[in-house]
Amino acid sequence: MKRITLFLLLLTFSFGKTFAQCTEVNQPKVLLVGDSWAWFMNTDGTINNVFKTWGFSNYKFVCNATLAVNGADTKDFIMPGAEAEILNQLTLNPTIEVVHLSIGGNDFLGDWNVNMTQAQTDSLTDNVFVRLDSIIRFIKICKPGIKILWSGYCYTDFKEVITNFIAPTSHPFYSTWHGMGDPDFIQINTLQNSISDKITAYCAATTDVYFVNATGLMQYEYGQASPLQGGMSPTGTYAAHTAPLPLGYPNYPSPSVSMRDYGITKDCFHLSAEAYRYLVGYHTQKFYHKLLMDDLYLLSDSNQTGTVSSQGNTSTSLYLGESGGEQFATVLAFNTTAMADTTLKRASIFLRRNSLTGTNPVSGAIEVKMKSGNFGTTVNVEAADFVATGDATGNPCPFGSYAADGDWVRLDLPASILSHINHTAATQFIISAPGFTGGKVNYNNSADPDFAPVLNLAYGATPNGIKETTIKDFNVYPNPTTGLLTIENGTEVITHVEVTNLLGEVVLQPQIQQSTINISSLSTGMYLLNITTKNCKSSQRIFKD
Repeated sequence: MKRITLFLLLLTFSFGKTFAQCTEVNQPKVLLVGDSWAWFMNTDGTINNVFKTWGFSNYKFVCNATLAVNGADTKDFIMPGAEAEILNQLTLNPTIEVVHLSIGGNDFLGDWNVNMTQAQTDSLTDNVFVRLDSIIRFIKICKPGIKILWSGYCYTDFKEVITNFIAPTSHPFYSTWHGMGDPDFIQINTLQNSISDKITAYCAATTDVYFVNATGLMQYEYGQASPLQGGMSPTGTYAAHTAPLPLGYPNYPSPSVSMRDYGITKDCFHLSAEAYRYLVGYHTQKFYHKLLMDDLYLLSDSNQTGTVSSQGNTSTSLYLGESGGEQFATVLAFNTTAMADTTLKRASIFLRRNSLTGTNPVSGAIEVKMKSGNFGTTVNVEAADFVATGDATGNPCPFGSYAADGDWVRLDLPASILSHINHTAATQFIISAPGFTGGKVNYNNSADPDFAPVLNLAYGATPNGIKETTIKDFNVYPNPTTGLLTIENGTEVITHVEVTNLLGEVVLQPQIQQSTINISSLSTGMYLLNITTKNCKSSQRIFKD
């Protein structure tokens, strides 16, 4: 027992924190719903893996065999069983903020053909979008305010994979390709891009629905290192990270190397585990990373951010660690005057690893100093900043990932620092690794906002001047009902009641008589009952028989 106690004391001394102080609380944040692309992402654990590399190792996704189904199309998710499970999971996991929706691809792979007229293609597309819109509206009525990310798809590779198979007509996806009339790359890619244009317009006109277009992402990530197999056209090559996003080169397929490999043959439209990580990584870069921040996130100020060393050298690059006997500390500045006048519940700094030489200093003890205003005599990074005294100092808890270039580490700041961050002045931080030797990490600076350092703030109390609206659930019965609904409102005085349909339109503003309302005039279906009292608001699902 004494040895264990001594060991824990040494850990506390070495790392500035105990294990208990650095324990994460994992929360479900994403509900994964859809077809075989969702099935593979669920099986591979893609979202969890990507979130960790972006600093969100504390956030998880939820999925099951009812919500991610091979071969599913939009018709399957307007059925009662699928709808019931979506509602069930959103109810069981109230911390979910986003539904990651991958659906619609099989509608086209099963029904579209190259010989269709434009009018026939438009009719097919319109019918798919009616069902897609119905799915989205159902999700939004299940949890008002939830965000929905339509995942989208990358280009397929039917023609190259199938025609170069040892027996093309025996390939598992030959019938799918042949059923579409054996489309070439430009034909099927043009269809896919037209669908992407339509979903882009739909999202622009629909609250809380998002789409990150990335049909050419696999071309960007992998390139076409050698000509397409079988000498088919186009015959050229292009390097990785050169294809323009989001469309890439529509006359090429997604590279076959990005497709799932079954040994005997390759898939034509399902990605490899690595390729799905690239896809969700791009979704995270463009959508999730900032969405999952708390009450306020701030990007570092490029004019006051850089590196200071023990030898008095400064740089606009961000270094941390030691090299050749020289210690390096990262200096970050954030304009916290945008912060509300409140206390903080938590604060974190997110840093993206650009490169590493030697051992990563984050694997050892690191220290954070903060200053309300600026260190030194000016706002600029100065040689004197290396030994400057801050308003508070502490040891952060590192989470996320720092295993590879491109990974994000999240530094959860200690309580000793939180109370000193306020809205009266900008805030500077100096991150160092006292006594560390043997390695230096370079983080992305402020040049690219997608990868710039982030300060994430969660408020711990209602900010001054901002009235807090209490959300409360009332017992409403019977539910379902043929007409009369009773609201158990206790001592709350109801001032307004309205009923909205799945489109968010107000369909009824019933009179309240002794806490009872009558909705018998409504058609059979699901609605949202919105109740306002003098002290709170409530939004609840109701069903009219």
